[in-house]
Amino acid sequence: MITEIKEFKELEFDENKHLYRANGFEIPSVTTLMNPLSDDLYSGISAEVMAKAAARGTAVHEAIEMYSKFGLEEIEPEFEAYFVAYKKWHDIYKPEPIVDEFRMYHKTMMYAGTADKICNIGDCTVLIDYKTTSSVNKMLTGVQLEAYAQAMESHGIHIDKKAIVHLKKDGNYDMEVYDANDTESWSVFTALLTIHNYKSRYIRRKR
Repeated sequence: MITEIKEFKELEFDENKHLYRANGFEIPSVTTLMNPLSDDLYSGISAEVMAKAAARGTAVHEAIEMYSKFGLEEIEPEFEAYFVAYKKWHDIYKPEPIVDEFRMYHKTMMYAGTADKICNIGDCTVLIDYKTTSSVNKMLTGVQLEAYAQAMESHGIHIDKKAIVHLKKDGNYDMEVYDANDTESWSVFTALLTIHNYKSRYIRRKR
């Protein structure tokens, strides 16, 4: 099991522009690279609904981080049920925290992302992502989690398992566990990265 993960000081994140830079060079995020998959899924949803979902997710993630780090239980009343769901999960699985909201990048393939939590559960090091959406799309989550795990592996940090913890508005949760080394999801992600890099080179040549 891992007990400590040091921050990648060479990785910077511009929150206003949602841009990552590694050693001063801009690199794409996992979210950006997955747009060809997620655009099809969310194309029929209004911008207003997407904005509300994003605000909810941010509020819940921030409350979880404060609870994990300082034991504080503070969240807006409208989002309280999601936090109740988190505490139910936490009480049952008793995760031993290593790091929350951890920004990582792939050392050679040069993409970046932020994991919600990396913790030890039992004798396994587990990478966790929380979802507060009405449903969880496994087509997306498998690819996202594998991209994060592979980024960590590129720095010699082994992830035993990955999991989505789906926090629901009724105060309950589901947990979907994914094994390490999901070859299909990794194949999909590397294809997305290849297309992104090809398009980026072509655009630069045209300028």
